[in-house]
Amino acid sequence: MNPPAADRPPLFARRRDRRGRLRSGPPIWDIRTWKLLFSAAGVPAFVLLVLCGAVLAVQMADGGPAPWGVSGPALAEGRWYTLATHMVSHGGLTHLLMNASVLLPLTPLAMVRLGVGPAGWMRFAALYVGSALAGAALYLALNPEGFPMVGASGAIFGLWGAVARIGPDGGMIPLRSRRIRDEVLEVAWLNLATVGIVFAINHAKGGGPSVAWEAHVGGFLFGLFAMPMLAPPTPPPAHY
Repeated sequence: MNPPAADRPPLFARRRDRRGRLRSGPPIWDIRTWKLLFSAAGVPAFVLLVLCGAVLAVQMADGGPAPWGVSGPALAEGRWYTLATHMVSHGGLTHLLMNASVLLPLTPLAMVRLGVGPAGWMRFAALYVGSALAGAALYLALNPEGFPMVGASGAIFGLWGAVARIGPDGGMIPLRSRRIRDEVLEVAWLNLATVGIVFAINHAKGGGPSVAWEAHVGGFLFGLFAMPMLAPPTPPPAHY
């Protein structure tokens, strides 16, 4: 049974697991997070989901996601628009659903600190687009001749990095803190595990798409560093 609201820790406080250990990571399993999703703070998540779904439908009817992906060869050909299209396109329905399962809870968590309304939407857009571009930049730097990359995961990891900076009182957590160190380690382990699992699956199948972990890292770092500059100096009233 959940404790009474008055006795529950703030939404952005670190949580303890059943063994009493402090856990890092966004509170995506907290029921309050999912209540936020159906408030004004969650609207951008549904807008993005509809946009990505529409793009996927167009892709499926028009030859697949490759033309929408960003890559060194695509930019060399002058297809600079792929810097924008890659962040709303996906490799398939499974890819979209996986990203949506994290995008939906992370968006309202970021929005409650960025603020709802037009100004909050602009800050969120800057965070989302900046994170996606930072992820694409790192991917391109390490894979200049790589395959076209699609997916919103760079932007999603940027949301994770941004939410990681939010303290229990709405203030910004210092970069040189144990919590941020733990968040960075969790992102690193998650990416290592994901790359390992996908590699094993692809090896068994004889080939397949890989994980653009570089985009995850680039997006996360952007969100981590940009959130204090994007968020209003004074935390808005709590929406939870």
